[in-house]
Amino acid sequence: MTNESLNQGKPDAEAHYERGVAYIEEGRYDRALAEFTIAIRLKPDYADAYFKRGIAYFIKGDYVRAIADFSQAIRFNPEDAIAYYNRGLSYYRKGDYVRAIEDYDRAIELNPDFSDAYFNRAKACHCIGEYDQAIADYTQAIKLNPKDPEAYLARGNVYKDIGEDSRAISDYTQAIRLKPDYAEAYYNRGNVYASKGDYKRALADFDQVIRLRPDMAEGYQNRGTVYHFIGEYDRAIADLTQAISLKPDYAQAYFNRGNAYAAKEDYDRAIADYNQAIRLKPDYANAYINRGNAYLYKGDHNRAIADYTKAIELRPDMAVAYYNRGFVYFSKGDYDHAIADFTETIRLSPDFDVAYHNRGRAYKNKGEKEKAIADFKKVLELSQDPELRRKAKRELKKLEAK
Repeated sequence: MTNESLNQGKPDAEAHYERGVAYIEEGRYDRALAEFTIAIRLKPDYADAYFKRGIAYFIKGDYVRAIADFSQAIRFNPEDAIAYYNRGLSYYRKGDYVRAIEDYDRAIELNPDFSDAYFNRAKACHCIGEYDQAIADYTQAIKLNPKDPEAYLARGNVYKDIGEDSRAISDYTQAIRLKPDYAEAYYNRGNVYASKGDYKRALADFDQVIRLRPDMAEGYQNRGTVYHFIGEYDRAIADLTQAISLKPDYAQAYFNRGNAYAAKEDYDRAIADYNQAIRLKPDYANAYINRGNAYLYKGDHNRAIADYTKAIELRPDMAVAYYNRGFVYFSKGDYDHAIADFTETIRLSPDFDVAYHNRGRAYKNKGEKEKAIADFKKVLELSQDPELRRKAKRELKKLEAK
């Protein structure tokens, strides 16, 4: 039966409206837009036609026109919670989270049991850092729809972001109970386990991710990173290579494979991977630092300094870049530059005990005894590392004996 035969005998505006609805169901959005536009022309206060045309624009990604149409639908039917909700979705897609929240507020005011409005208001609150409100809204969405795994996943993400790992894991676990093939929940739970150093559980979760989504490069990348953490470098390299084969522009996978090669002291391959990471992501400060480390281990001090300098240019607040460059300057006997870099390291990270130690050594080599003694004493004040403390005591003993 054709669309036209469905609408025989109906008023013109309604007939065009229903034809537009049928076109949306068929995925023929341009034709739907044309029909709704005719319906609105014939009946300028046709709230439902504005609403449906807004839906078609939303599906096509034209959020500005969608907002305009939902606004018209609201003007003609100000009690329509669904129209507010969909305008909120459109604002969210545009990144206007405050206006999205205002619309979700109104949708909830009109329909206090609107679980999707709570869920999406929580998403918007999460985006602007209103974590308590996000958790409250996800909790209300769960109360209204307790079998929704996405709400548990999303609330778990908020808990993860505020450092409440146990609650995050609990929510991800509940999401998995409700949806046993929920790869994203396994993935996020695996990340939390990895951040806590629970590598056995992290590996088990990433195994599930790969079983459920063998095309998901991130699953291989994160499992490979965990293998690196536990010293299984060959397995790490295999997983990271698979991640790169699935996603050839995956800068992080190249970076982490470079780290695995560096751990195996294969610095040439490490440098090649860091080169790729930098090519794909030119502002990748950590890749410059680690490539600098690889050059340092190869004895190429000048290239190491160049890479640390580039990292500092990209991230002036990165203490380790100053420290590493200072270490190379110290190794070259350039104590003034070394002291300058160690001093900046300490300014950025006042508890950086080894920076005090090496600055003390530089001062000692320059003959600045009092400054050296002060730095070695600071090491003893800050450090819990037995070996570093032993070295500082030895240096102090030598200096104070003079």
